[in-house]
Amino acid sequence: MSEDINNNFYLSIKDLINETLVRDLIIFSFLFLLVITQVWEDISLLLYPLITFAFSIFFRIVNTNKWRTEFEERPIIYNPIGLEKKHANRLFFSALFQLILLFWIGAESLYNPHIVDQYFPYFNGLFIFLYTFGFFWIFIDLWKYSKVEIILSRITKENPKTYDSIVSFLKIKNFRLIALINLFVFITLNILNSILIITSNQDPLFRIQLNLPGTGSGGSDPMTTSSLIYFILLISPLFAVISLILTYRDVNNFSKEELDKILEPLPKNIQIIIIEHLKALDKKIKDQLNIE
Repeated sequence: MSEDINNNFYLSIKDLINETLVRDLIIFSFLFLLVITQVWEDISLLLYPLITFAFSIFFRIVNTNKWRTEFEERPIIYNPIGLEKKHANRLFFSALFQLILLFWIGAESLYNPHIVDQYFPYFNGLFIFLYTFGFFWIFIDLWKYSKVEIILSRITKENPKTYDSIVSFLKIKNFRLIALINLFVFITLNILNSILIITSNQDPLFRIQLNLPGTGSGGSDPMTTSSLIYFILLISPLFAVISLILTYRDVNNFSKEELDKILEPLPKNIQIIIIEHLKALDKKIKDQLNIE
């Protein structure tokens, strides 16, 4: 019996998959297959859309499976890292656009190898812009949705004084800090990338060569770019993860006294429903409420 109960805490792959997730996987996989059929020997550029899409899939899975931790007619809105659906859509758009650019530059290198070097700086700038903007985009309106909110109208119909109360939210000062840091990272990386695109031929120390699908045909040489692209590959998602962790901690850290003030005018049975729901949301919240 206990073994069956324990198994209920684990989700199978089938449980995690839904129609939206399958749609994203099919569209991304189709475009990715179109790109790799061009035979990319150097996979460095392919990592960018893969990382972006991996983040999108993470948010998609979280969003589509949140109901498993919620009660029917849930009285609590719990968004500790904002709206996962918005994050997933934005990153998915960025990943698809990156794949389209990769397919374009790969085709140019195959069919117009003699002039692809003229296009590559523009591709490089736009490609890095899309990658970094995708991770910055999810923080633009994060403060609107990162919160724990009680929706009393869902659990009581007879009380004419029902109201909605925000138990916790992303503090404005923390949101500004997170948004400004990510904006600074986004602008700085793109400015540095633009500068190094222009000066890469003059500074061999930071210069690397990338082989495109058509490199070598028609006497074409590998494309020259800055080694900063490897730094950008890691720094944008790293700052995104750190920012989301800070947001999660801020939203989950609320005052029990303020919660008591919100619950005080409510009937005892309603208070119990809300407390039980909060207990189920997160262990940190449970510890804060001192519930054994």
